[in-house]
Amino acid sequence: MKHTLESRLERARELRKQGYTCSQCVVMVFDDVHNLSEEAAAAVSIGLGGGVGGQHQACGTITGMAVVSGFMVAGNPAEKQKVYASIKDMCSRFAESNGSIICGELLADRANRKPCMQYIEDSVAILHNAVEAVGN
Repeated sequence: MKHTLESRLERARELRKQGYTCSQCVVMVFDDVHNLSEEAAAAVSIGLGGGVGGQHQACGTITGMAVVSGFMVAGNPAEKQKVYASIKDMCSRFAESNGSIICGELLADRANRKPCMQYIEDSVAILHNAVEAVGN
């Protein structure tokens, strides 16, 4: 089934309301890319929330995009540089809109701080566009 950006965003919002982490919300709405069950997608991404285990390091939405990106090339080691380039591009796009990819910086008390849901939506949109570009 082909997912639209809006259907992914709606699902991410639902998941967030249910208490899923930022990373889980991103990973779980790309089931058409990773083909994992909802439970497996939630399990593989739960520890990435809150900036990797609640440490406020790389934003969970960023690590979620990285997880899904690996599935776009089926984890083939020969594709590593291609995946890295794609992730760097997505990180740049996210940072352009949000000023950082670091959870602690994103959540700091600052004038342009956004709610985490907005970071989730930004990452879902960025990743959706990447998926569309490669034709998955």
